[in-house]
Amino acid sequence: MTRKEEDMMDNPCGTTKAKVFEHTEVNGIPVYFGSGVNPVNSPAQFFVAWGKGALSGGLIHTFNSESAEKGFRWFIDEDEAEAEYAKLQQILASFIL
Repeated sequence: MTRKEEDMMDNPCGTTKAKVFEHTEVNGIPVYFGSGVNPVNSPAQFFVAWGKGALSGGLIHTFNSESAEKGFRWFIDEDEAEAEYAKLQQILASFIL
């Protein structure tokens, strides 16, 4: 069995291993910027994720999902993803808890 086949068996359907480039916490909310292989016929490779449980055991969902509590967005362009990561931090910092 190849390493890729082993990885696919370790990942529940709809998830992929997340390689986190940057991680921060704003007002108690974790925010992540990284990459992963998005296997759903999409060229998207970079993600921004936020909220407790957005990354579970080093895995991230391979689809976009957004709520106030938790979310993950995939991007084709690394610069666009990094800009969204910075923007999300600013938005979260503006909330007074």
